[in-house]
Amino acid sequence: MLTDPEERLVEDVLEVGEVIERDTFEFMIEEGLPAEELRVLGSDGSAETAIESLESRGLVTTERVEETVRDSGSPEESILIPGTDFERVERRYVYFTDELEARYRE
Repeated sequence: MLTDPEERLVEDVLEVGEVIERDTFEFMIEEGLPAEELRVLGSDGSAETAIESLESRGLVTTERVEETVRDSGSPEESILIPGTDFERVERRYVYFTDELEARYRE
């Protein structure tokens, strides 16, 4: 059984996932999303609490991934503009599990 914040997080991810032409559970199991992207869904802090709760029960996994990102002032800036900097950042990715999908669908 999922708690209300956990269920709300999964439902929010599924709602956002409707824009991709792929099963959202499949995407979250294989690709995952950075935790900071999921935090936007629970602006009251409930998303982070739900992630931690789900992880403690083995319903999601997390992994730290180092990525190179463009550090620019605006989306209009291009990598061709001199002075555009890149930086290495570590992001925590969240992955759903098959068990989470099964429990959610119960």
